[in-house]
Amino acid sequence: MQVTLIRLDTSTQEATKAQIEIEDRVFFGRQLGSPLTLQGEALSRQHFALFIAEERLMIENLSGNGTSLNGEALTIKSPSSVQSGDVVEVPGYQIRVELQEALQNEEAEGTKVPVWQTYGKMALNFFNPLEVALLLCVIACICLFTYYVAT
Repeated sequence: MQVTLIRLDTSTQEATKAQIEIEDRVFFGRQLGSPLTLQGEALSRQHFALFIAEERLMIENLSGNGTSLNGEALTIKSPSSVQSGDVVEVPGYQIRVELQEALQNEEAEGTKVPVWQTYGKMALNFFNPLEVALLLCVIACICLFTYYVAT
């Protein structure tokens, strides 16, 4: 199932958009390799998971620090159904879930797709901060190498 996630960082009001294909259980949190990286002391490595059950998208809270769906707190390891337009809240972030099938159905019917609330600066498709740090380190190493070879 194709899912679009729009992550809003509540402290900076910046948003990031990611499209994910969910076939098996997908974990979200601080861990490296998470399709939508979340940072913060109150976040677990595996804070919540999205998965497919009976052709429906489900969410499961895996953290004692709290995950809510549309303002309702989720019980730990108790799956709940997720609909297109639902908002998942974890410490420091709001994540809007858009299901690809729902978007296609609404477009086919001619209805207007609900728009994510505007929150100041919007910056879509940011690079992962670790990728940026690695790139900067590589550039610095190349500069240092060039400097020492030239002198």
